[in-house]
Amino acid sequence: MTRIKTIIVDDENRIRRAIERQVRACGEEWEIIGSFSDGKEALRAITEEDMPFDLLVTDVRMPEMDGLTLISQLKKSHDFSSIIISGYDDFSYLQTAMRAGSLNYILKPVDRVQFRGQLEEVKEKILSKKAEKKQLKDKSEQLIYTRQIQLLSEATWSMEVDVPAIDWDAHFPDGYYSLICIGIDQFLTMTNDFPTEEWGHWQRKMETYSRQLYEGMLVDNYEKIWWWRTGKLNFWLLLYKQNNDYITTGNGLEVFASALKDTIQRKTPFTASLAVGPEFDKVERIPEIRDRLMSVLQHRIIQGGNHVFYADKENNYPVSQTKSIHPRIYKYVQKILSTMETESDEKTKQVLNELFHELEIADSPALIEEMVSFLYIRIIDRWMEFEGFTEGPKLLTEALQLTRHAGNFSQLKDGIKLWVLKVKKGIANFKQLDSDPVQRAKQWINNHLGDNITIKKIADHVYMSPTYFSNFFKAQTGETVLDYVTKCRLRKARELLVSTDHKVYDIASQLGYQDTKYFSRLFKQWQGQSPSQYRESHQHI
Repeated sequence: MTRIKTIIVDDENRIRRAIERQVRACGEEWEIIGSFSDGKEALRAITEEDMPFDLLVTDVRMPEMDGLTLISQLKKSHDFSSIIISGYDDFSYLQTAMRAGSLNYILKPVDRVQFRGQLEEVKEKILSKKAEKKQLKDKSEQLIYTRQIQLLSEATWSMEVDVPAIDWDAHFPDGYYSLICIGIDQFLTMTNDFPTEEWGHWQRKMETYSRQLYEGMLVDNYEKIWWWRTGKLNFWLLLYKQNNDYITTGNGLEVFASALKDTIQRKTPFTASLAVGPEFDKVERIPEIRDRLMSVLQHRIIQGGNHVFYADKENNYPVSQTKSIHPRIYKYVQKILSTMETESDEKTKQVLNELFHELEIADSPALIEEMVSFLYIRIIDRWMEFEGFTEGPKLLTEALQLTRHAGNFSQLKDGIKLWVLKVKKGIANFKQLDSDPVQRAKQWINNHLGDNITIKKIADHVYMSPTYFSNFFKAQTGETVLDYVTKCRLRKARELLVSTDHKVYDIASQLGYQDTKYFSRLFKQWQGQSPSQYRESHQHI
């Protein structure tokens, strides 16, 4: 029920109490939050306590401050309706009341029926105004949410986001976040078998189930949830809480993830595996957390689907724990990995033949498929950084199809050899390239400071996968790609501020920052001065 918060001001106690009784008699939606004997007293209480209210019922003539002055003073800081009560049938008071914004005017002695009519009239206007405000607020919140989802989608869909140019703090509140990735397990069969409209139906169902479980299990601990998808087969949940002092019983997030997995299995035609990330307090870490979740989600290829994996418990899911694979298989796979970067093709083939001998004595086609899948995923996990930026997904699909469509074991061996040597050749091509990718990356960055710089674009230039390049750059330089791009842009900004007369917003735009306020704030964080202050302090040096 929407409450109409009412304040009554009259210097005559008897009349004030009578007005209170009449207001309360009009229904439960009327709530008297203050009753005062003087305008000055009412003004002080309302302003000092920052008291929000909807209706002011006030006498005109009072000793300390009259009702019209009270209305005039309160209108400076509050939005409300008012009813003027006076014992004087004076037209000049009516005119003054109308100018002060009072829409209703009633004479003493107050007629009960007339007063109730006034209150009903005021109630309709107040409720209508509240509905309009709520509609505007809902629309504003929806626009904010839509923009947030757009940024989150870009950050999880690909590397095509100029991370340093995004002011995450302007779009997301400070606090603590948890990211969850939901991956459909039957990724080969489902893509072909489900028409687009049916996918849309199940996507909406999965969002509904996620939100229902959130409302039932996490709403007391997490204040907000975002849901979005990347393609047909991956979905994401971002959970937010303002502070970290909640007491979550029974590992609430783990219980939620397990319940969501079970609900998808029970209520949809497929199963899903979930990857749950560690809690973090910087939204700009989402691309980093995304990579960890996508990596840990790959364990389902070995351990099977319909699982929940935790990025901060990766050591709990070592591939070597797969019980059906003999330890000798692990040894041969490791030897194959070792030969792929430094040994000849013949050496790689030799170790592959040793592996094939182990596969030939396996007593189950399903076990052979599991062993070969293990070889595929270990090779791709280890070497994706070399050729994975263009070939990774295609190579994995190609490898899995080899296992499923080989007519006999001989065909399977030939297919595996060709596939492994193809990846090995990609490694060799990479090794022939310039051995200093960091310097080439830095040069490219400095030549494109005004462009939309993304990690993927830089990584493509040096022939690395985005994830591997980010880690490699940090290991070699001690700073992140984001920090280096920002540093180069701000260093160039300092030069332009001193050597040109360009406006600050022109310099910001020239360096890839479309939001001048964000650029200025970032410049001050790094330099200790705003762009204008820096220019002024250096123009005579």
